Amino acid sequence: MSPWRQRLKWAVYALLFLDFILYLVQDIESASYTLDARSDLLEVLAAYVTSIDLIAWFALILLFELETYVLAGRSWTGANKWAVHGVRLLCYVAILHTSLSYDIALREFQDPERLPAAADVCGYTEGWSFLRNRDYIEIDAGNCAVIGDGPEFFALSDDAVVTDRAGLEEGLILAWTDLIESVSWLLIVFATEVAVRVKQAASGHGALPFAIERIKIALYCLILAIALYWGSKGEILYLWDELVWVLGFRFIDWNIRDWRGWRQRLSVSPSAA
Repeated sequence: MSPWRQRLKWAVYALLFLDFILYLVQDIESASYTLDARSDLLEVLAAYVTSIDLIAWFALILLFELETYVLAGRSWTGANKWAVHGVRLLCYVAILHTSLSYDIALREFQDPERLPAAADVCGYTEGWSFLRNRDYIEIDAGNCAVIGDGPEFFALSDDAVVTDRAGLEEGLILAWTDLIESVSWLLIVFATEVAVRVKQAASGHGALPFAIERIKIALYCLILAIALYWGSKGEILYLWDELVWVLGFRFIDWNIRDWRGWRQRLSVSPSAA
């Protein structure tokens, strides 16, 4: 990999870490609306699901960087092998937890509690929040008559969060995109794992590496399409996040490609004969 591409790659990794900080701040702000003194551990984990997810993904991409570039061609042995496997397992548990949380959120939008018909949400000024496009607005006497369009209002789960019909339909679409995006990334990381193992076991010739690359490109396109939809809803941070993560995993793909090229050159060199 050329020096300029190396510098760009580590700049992207630095942006991914900054990305985590931005989402952590966002999760802390959202948690103030969804958590209270009665919240249990599962509810806390759900509130910080994005930050937990990003920690796992950041650790995972660094492990892939070690395997495909820094320590390419070397095998983990002894305690290092088990430590890496342990970290990788924790990462996958966290990522699966994220997908499960998105599934739970989707179910909340699919089966909300219908509230009594009303012209506004002025009956919910005591500790309730109004949800629209991922943003929580604390309901008070000053805004209750102007946020939301009655007469249909819905309560989401047990979080003292209310939304109207438009907010429910919008939230349902966003919940579906969250789940699809999460599953797409799971498929990408699974394909990356397969690609790395193929390179470790052989020179990577044949149809499998080509098929893996095409599948991953299709998944990247799906993720970017979802990101553009989020951007159209004003979620610029989400759009930025997906662009940076796709670029980060493309660097891993380029590492694998360079690794394959190095092994192919080694296999045909006179010294290898």
